[in-house]
Amino acid sequence: MEHSHSGQEKLSNISWLNKIFYDHEINRYGIISMLILLIGCGGGIAVGLGGLNSAVQLFILVLSTMLSLSMILAVAPMKTIIYTALLAVTIDIVIIVYNFLV
Repeated sequence: MEHSHSGQEKLSNISWLNKIFYDHEINRYGIISMLILLIGCGGGIAVGLGGLNSAVQLFILVLSTMLSLSMILAVAPMKTIIYTALLAVTIDIVIIVYNFLV
């Protein structure tokens, strides 16, 4: 199947990134459903493992999670949604690891 894309779009040498970003608008609903599960579960786990004990951690978790979910609700461009979701998941992982170590 032939894809028509703009000449400005650059593909990376990493195949799984190409699969996400090359046809991201076609796969929008599948990507969004996976991100909602990942963001929601990751944020819940991070809050449960120590985010409730610190107002700063709770604020950071809520801010990053709500930012990414707001982008989904606002039907933002897929690259924006993916970047904010990656930010939220990264913050979740950092807070989970921090609470395990402290």
